[in-house]
Amino acid sequence: MENKSLKVSFIGCGNMAKAVISGLIESGWPAELVMASNPSSEKLVALHEQYGLHITNNNREAAEFADIVVLAVKPQKMPDVLPQLSHINFADKFIISVAAGYMSTKIETGLDQSVPIIRAMPNTPALIKLGATGMFATSKVNTEQKQVAQSIFEAIGETVWVEKESQIDIVTAIAGSSPAYAFLFMQAIIDQAVANGLSEEKAFKLVTQAISGAAQLAQAQTDKSLEILRKEVTSPGGTTAAAISSFKNDDFENIVKKAVSAAVNRGRELGK
Repeated sequence: MENKSLKVSFIGCGNMAKAVISGLIESGWPAELVMASNPSSEKLVALHEQYGLHITNNNREAAEFADIVVLAVKPQKMPDVLPQLSHINFADKFIISVAAGYMSTKIETGLDQSVPIIRAMPNTPALIKLGATGMFATSKVNTEQKQVAQSIFEAIGETVWVEKESQIDIVTAIAGSSPAYAFLFMQAIIDQAVANGLSEEKAFKLVTQAISGAAQLAQAQTDKSLEILRKEVTSPGGTTAAAISSFKNDDFENIVKKAVSAAVNRGRELGK
């Protein structure tokens, strides 16, 4: 199965679909083998003008075109979209779904047929090719299909396979949603810097670079735990120690754990 000779269709063309399409085509996947469908034409036309891919307003046409069908609609839209595709023969196709919380069994029920399904959960840094994608394959997915799917998401960042479909809800909470946690954390630091007299522009530059640098340092020094890296920044009795002490007094770690649990639970609710 030669990756870049396969046709790929995206049902839905929001930001995540656009990120994957961008990564695919820029990695060398021929634009003439890519199609996107969407109810309205504005986003489709913009994609066509930028990348030269095929576009359609008809989901069935997109699915019939493809060897790989990427379901990139919101989970709430899946019950409307899947019946449109139910009369298509998926015998020589496979599905990649990026709909949070939507179980593979529900996809098969909606299509009224058995089909190889990969669930993938990328995140918004995929827009700049720095995504983190968790992936799960059902038992019907073969090794070649897994390799093709992995190559698609490696075009927009790092990938990790999980063994159980239920773990995708955890992936959603810690990778899919965590950029939002980081943005919230950074904004709070910036706001306090501004309150103490620093300009917002300078605070933004310093804080975003510090957080980005910290993540890259952790990735570069995997022989050290995050706790060790934190302690290396934290001189006894110093400024960092004062901040860490304040975090601990306010139960910061449990606040974060509670938030992640809320995200996991919401993912499971969406799948019901």
